Amino acid sequence: MDYTNELKRKTVSAEEAVLCLQDGDYVHTYGTSVEPVCFLENLRLLKGRRKNITVVNFLGMTPFKYYTDESYRGVINNESMFFSRFCGESQKIGMISYIPNHLRNSGSDRFDYMDQRSLPINAYVISAGPPDRHGCFSAASVGMSNRALVARADKVILEINENLPRTFGDSFIHISEVDRVFWGDGKVRYLPEASADETDRAIGGYIAEIVEDESTIQLGIGSIPNAVAAALKDKKDLGVHTEMLGDGIVRLCEAGVVTNRKKTHYPDRIVTSFSFGTKAVYDFLDDNPLVLHLDIAKVNSPFEIAKNRRMVSVNTTLRIDLMGQCASEALGTLQISGTGGQTDTVTGAKMSPGGKSIIALRSTAEVKEEGSVKRRISKIASVHDAGTVISLLRADVDFVVTEYGIASLRGASTKERARSLIGIAHPD
Repeated sequence: MDYTNELKRKTVSAEEAVLCLQDGDYVHTYGTSVEPVCFLENLRLLKGRRKNITVVNFLGMTPFKYYTDESYRGVINNESMFFSRFCGESQKIGMISYIPNHLRNSGSDRFDYMDQRSLPINAYVISAGPPDRHGCFSAASVGMSNRALVARADKVILEINENLPRTFGDSFIHISEVDRVFWGDGKVRYLPEASADETDRAIGGYIAEIVEDESTIQLGIGSIPNAVAAALKDKKDLGVHTEMLGDGIVRLCEAGVVTNRKKTHYPDRIVTSFSFGTKAVYDFLDDNPLVLHLDIAKVNSPFEIAKNRRMVSVNTTLRIDLMGQCASEALGTLQISGTGGQTDTVTGAKMSPGGKSIIALRSTAEVKEEGSVKRRISKIASVHDAGTVISLLRADVDFVVTEYGIASLRGASTKERARSLIGIAHPD
């Protein structure tokens, strides 16, 4: 079929797309490279026209005014399933709220964060590439809950970016499912790569000792996961089943370390739910049938993850206590990021035949006190401070790695755990 007329009929301006929102609407979107920046910038048009519109985002890239500008109170309510760095200031003044969640429960037809509150999905807004000859837009680097949101939303609005990669899996949206389309600015939002230092490389080296050939790996985001990927350069026939695909894994693919030939679930394919990184990542993804961006319920289900033999999950944490409890998303009551898929991937790895759950962290951190004075603290604490959010239970952690070595916690008593963790803490 020729979808030209249908595309033309559904094409509007960014302003028109924004003004189709009504009072009290719930709007779902994503950050990363598919953040509909032009649409979100034009939410300013709602002031004086609409009220009480809730925008739910995930890993937003842009600190729009409505996050911190008091004049948006009563106009836009912000909610997030995973905070970006700039969300902290918004949280401090009560203009954003975090939705505690396991990401696996936000895919397919399971929307715990909406269903339990009996809330609608009035609009789903996302950036996507232009339609192909079959009438399918590509939501580029996002599988996540894309198909579920398309099915459930009252309105589907696409901000077209002709420079986004075309991907495979659950990232497609057919033109018949779309209500409004407009053209964005054509810019692709990249994530600058976090460079690893000597400490990160030491951590990566220890983790490489634990990872066997023919393992299937899951890596997170940041300098430590990048250092882990670099340290795996001499491994053979690794596979990838990961919540997020980034630069480190792409380099392993290009070096021939990742082949996916020995995977026992989705063999010969990389499985991810979303991708995020530099231009090299998106160049790798474009028109690559060996990478599947699947619904988060498929990617992060512990039962699906466990179908991979020798599944290795590598995650980071902000702080861990001597029992092995991980505080990975908040400092005290200040939300920093989110639970994301940490519990999902850890549980799946532990269920996998020969699988391993690894938590990585630097042994110390610099914290700022009054007067901009910095103080070094241990990230291995005797106990967590009151009010600390525990992201990962002590029974879920197999290995903990710092630049000082490896602590094996699987099956360890509380006394053994404490001694092992003290052994990889900073000597001071």
